[in-house]
Amino acid sequence: MRLPKSLVAGAVALTALVTLTGCGDDGGDAAAGPLGGLPKAETMADVQKAVLDRGVACDQLGKSEDAGYMEEEANDPAWGIQERAVCTDDAGRSVTLLLIGDMAKFQGTLAKKRSSFTIGQNFGVAAESDYAGQSLMQNGLFTVSCDPDDRQDVPSGFEIHDGLVKGCFLTNYDL
Repeated sequence: MRLPKSLVAGAVALTALVTLTGCGDDGGDAAAGPLGGLPKAETMADVQKAVLDRGVACDQLGKSEDAGYMEEEANDPAWGIQERAVCTDDAGRSVTLLLIGDMAKFQGTLAKKRSSFTIGQNFGVAAESDYAGQSLMQNGLFTVSCDPDDRQDVPSGFEIHDGLVKGCFLTNYDL
């Protein structure tokens, strides 16, 4: 049995269309560059889960204004922070969680401060404990650094990607 040319051409076109539109996409955002491979959170509970999934305790989660880090920055629109919360690790030390609504704004303000932060695709985590910080980095989060001097401190074998803002870069090395 021979298929008419128009049917074969239609099948080929349909196959090409499905391939080009990315049917079966896993939800990653290739346009987001290196951020696209990082975990993403929709809510503060999702950020807490991302921290827990990376081996860091995050108990007593709350929106306390008098504990943790980034208290004033969370209220400054220049940072692009959507929500801030604080929890405690196993040693009772603060872990500050940020849900970031605009990562470009966040990196832009970090660039002005020549600072760095541990991030996922759209959230940030600041742990008082060095152990917690290392665990977050070893389990899938990145550091965004906007201090050009930090780039030379990254040993070979670690990833380095340009950030969203000139002067910033992302790495899986714990700076």
